[in-house]
Amino acid sequence: MYLQYLDAKKLIYMYINSTGTTRADGETVGFETEATAIYDTMNFVANDIATVGVGVAIGQACMLLSAGKKGKRFMLPHATAMLQQPRLPPTGQRQAIEVEIRWREVLAQKKSFLNILNRTTGHSVEKLDADLQRPLYMQPKDAIEYGVIDGIVEPQKSIVGEDVANRGGNNPNAVQNDRGPPPGAPTRGARQG
Repeated sequence: MYLQYLDAKKLIYMYINSTGTTRADGETVGFETEATAIYDTMNFVANDIATVGVGVAIGQACMLLSAGKKGKRFMLPHATAMLQQPRLPPTGQRQAIEVEIRWREVLAQKKSFLNILNRTTGHSVEKLDADLQRPLYMQPKDAIEYGVIDGIVEPQKSIVGEDVANRGGNNPNAVQNDRGPPPGAPTRGARQG
């Protein structure tokens, strides 16, 4: 919301590298409402939001990756996205009624999750529910086909060992890396909007 306050027309970038609400070993470490709070904020601000998967985007993080502005959802070439069912945290010594209450909450969050993915990917809730019965791993090309992202961020050609003296540099042996910004990113000094 602060970025909207600074400039309501400038593109906001969200770089995502998250296991969502679970650790890598599958243990639950958060609540799905943390992701839906971010999703609601993404929809609240007037700015367009570009999402970029830079490592892993698992579960709720994958949902957020798909929630960027259509045409501005990207992954790096070696990033991974994965959709999975919301998980019930360990119940420990809770009473049966408490387990049931938590189960109903997880079920409600799953419905929200599926509805959001329905809007962001275009797949039916039924297809999404069937696909989420087991973890659905996606490399960037798979994520494009599934509708999670729109493109892959590819670096422009690298120039190695170019004589930079002609470019005003002082070291003729310097390595220049001519990597452009992600697609749609403003160029240095330019304002978006």
